[in-house]
Amino acid sequence: MNIHEYYFFDSLDEKEKKELEKISRKKSYKKDEILFYKGDEAKYLYLLVSGIVKVYKHDYKDNEVIIHNLRAPTFIAEIANYEEIPYPANCSFEVDSEVYVIEYNKFKENFLYKPEISMMLIKSLTKKIKALENFINFSITADSNIKIAQFLYENEDILLSLRQVKIASILNITPETLSRKISKLKKDKILENDKGYIKILDHKKLKELSQF
Repeated sequence: MNIHEYYFFDSLDEKEKKELEKISRKKSYKKDEILFYKGDEAKYLYLLVSGIVKVYKHDYKDNEVIIHNLRAPTFIAEIANYEEIPYPANCSFEVDSEVYVIEYNKFKENFLYKPEISMMLIKSLTKKIKALENFINFSITADSNIKIAQFLYENEDILLSLRQVKIASILNITPETLSRKISKLKKDKILENDKGYIKILDHKKLKELSQF
């Protein structure tokens, strides 16, 4: 798909769509490749069009703390562009992915004045704020059984690309804890795993376990 075919840009006319194409380019990234580091200047607006990225920081013990896992299609860390500040966190790819890289200064000059585009970015930011609030609340109050069940149920389409150690990292639990819980779910015939990859067998039971 061309960039103007994504619903974010439905309001553009033909001339504007051509202008957007001029200031954008699609790039492919490999799993674990870095898109940007905390403190980098936000020169580009990134639109993830396939794949998954993680936005993360490190705590005082240098442990990785995941803030967001973003799935296509979505903008990535657009708050840095909108506020014209350095990126507040790091970003890397969880799987092979594709991103439209948009020259932000030209995008701002040519498109941000349009109410529809400004509102689109505001809605995108609001959605991420709500997701972060839910993530914080869920991380604090939900037990590991619910966290694991909900993640597996909501992300079935990418389970074959994520090893258990990666899932444990995303959920901020130890690999040992995840392994014990997965063994219990296997025993109950809710799922199976092969060489570290998980497959859901009983969606109904897993959904029931994921209720928070």
